[in-house]
Amino acid sequence: MTLPDRVEDPVQPNDEADILFCTVHPTVETMLRCNRCGRPMCAKCAIRTPVGYRCKECVREQQDRFFDAQMLDYFMAIGISLVMSFFAAVIIARFSFFFLIPIFLSPAAGTAIGSVIWSMTKKRRGRYTAYVVGAGVVMGALPVLPASPLMVGIYLVLATGAAVARFRLNL
Repeated sequence: MTLPDRVEDPVQPNDEADILFCTVHPTVETMLRCNRCGRPMCAKCAIRTPVGYRCKECVREQQDRFFDAQMLDYFMAIGISLVMSFFAAVIIARFSFFFLIPIFLSPAAGTAIGSVIWSMTKKRRGRYTAYVVGAGVVMGALPVLPASPLMVGIYLVLATGAAVARFRLNL
């Protein structure tokens, strides 16, 4: 049995009418389509999902179903994290004589901040709420930073990470 010299690739376009261009990048040729809406998309625009490749618009639309936060939730998150972080940073700065205190208290303070915000927002999710919480923790501790830069710096790193992780992971 001999193999043919050239095997026709069924994916290659036969003529000019079959050539598709990405809807986002109109100069890029593609043969890939979104498996949900059918839009042509290039490899840069394709997002791999468990059911195949989808365009960014379809993925974002599907993710939006999970986010139900209201504008008030963002204001509550920034307000609570500013106030709680300020008082936690003051406590950390007061105990600056012992180096291990910020290492142990900072993650606990960050977790507490995230937990309070999570319960006050009635467990509503927002696309950017975790970032708002992190920014609030940092901004709340900045006025205390000159009092004890090293201890408050340790607090900033550990508490911000704990608050954002607690809020995003909902542990």
